[in-house]
Amino acid sequence: MAVVSMRTVKEPGSAHSGLSDWYWQRLSAVVLAFLLPLPFFLMLMVFSGAVDQQGLLDILDHVASRVLHTLLILALMVHAYMGLKVILEDYVHMLAWRIPLIATMLVVMGGFGIWWLALIWAWA
Repeated sequence: MAVVSMRTVKEPGSAHSGLSDWYWQRLSAVVLAFLLPLPFFLMLMVFSGAVDQQGLLDILDHVASRVLHTLLILALMVHAYMGLKVILEDYVHMLAWRIPLIATMLVVMGGFGIWWLALIWAWA
């Protein structure tokens, strides 16, 4: 029976960050569970005629709405990043491909988040 020590493992993976990744993904999922129904509820109010265009703009222009929207997009980005990172770590075995893919994902998601937050806070 061969004994394999940790010194012979070439790539131990990201096991050192597994608990924190799991924690942040679950925390972002809870935030999303609370905040994601709000835009759908607002759309339902608009389509039912309970809120007109000016009422919708008044709701979206409120600071509390912007803060909730900011929390929603940040939670969505954290949740998506953690999930996609785990998928890339599990299914892209070549480190030469995995690192650029994760870096590209970070740049694209960061750019999207900055663009989205600029839209939310621009009409202040």
